[in-house]
Amino acid sequence: MTAVGAERGDARRPDAGPAGGTDERAVGGVVGVPDAGPAGGADERAGGRAGERPGERVPGEGRFALLGETLLTGLLVLAGSLFVVTVPAALAAGVAHLRRYVAGYDTSAHSFARDWRTAVRETWLLGVLALAAGAVVLVNTGLTASGVLPGAPVVRWVTWAAAACAAVVLVRAAAAWSDGEGATARPAQTVPGPVGERDVPRSARALLARGAARAGDDLVGSALLLAALGMCAVLVWMLLPLVLVTGGLLSLAATAVETRRTGRPSLP
Repeated sequence: MTAVGAERGDARRPDAGPAGGTDERAVGGVVGVPDAGPAGGADERAGGRAGERPGERVPGEGRFALLGETLLTGLLVLAGSLFVVTVPAALAAGVAHLRRYVAGYDTSAHSFARDWRTAVRETWLLGVLALAAGAVVLVNTGLTASGVLPGAPVVRWVTWAAAACAAVVLVRAAAAWSDGEGATARPAQTVPGPVGERDVPRSARALLARGAARAGDDLVGSALLLAALGMCAVLVWMLLPLVLVTGGLLSLAATAVETRRTGRPSLP
């Protein structure tokens, strides 16, 4: 009986190895030896995400947003220019609108309308002068085309050159309305955004003098604005409906030239 029991005990001993292995695997699973790798990888991925800077833009996102805002500004500037004499005021409000967008302030149509109303009160004389200058250019062009005026070719080119210089000065004067002469622009009334310092003169005479001074001091910027004016004229000549966006393109060009002149963004 003893031998038989010993044999039976020996027969049961080989099963202890597999059982022990099973227990070891079970214990390993509980301890987390096999699972440590995936858990560690998840922690590493979480750590990588935590190290990223929040609010980082997708490449190209800002450019498309600025394009859309420029197109919207073109529509607003066109609507504000329907009275003709309000063209400088509409352009000034358009530049202020894009400066507000670049700086991260409110860019609603309501804020543009408030800027436009303020600019009309302060720059209406610029609109009258621009209308008178346009009439002179048309009259001179008609006289030179009729052949009645002596030296017609010279007068024509002088007239067009003077008109181009006057247009550049007008654009720079409109941009100066929301510039604050290099100071940190503050909101007017209760609207956040750059619409010029209150202590900086924004009358038509002061803006015209400031625009003329900047046109002479920053010749490269003036050349860029002249190119922008020429491109806008070509776009409208090629396809008349493009007049819907030329105001926004010109406002964007004026904003970029003023940013280049000061060497920093329009607002901090």
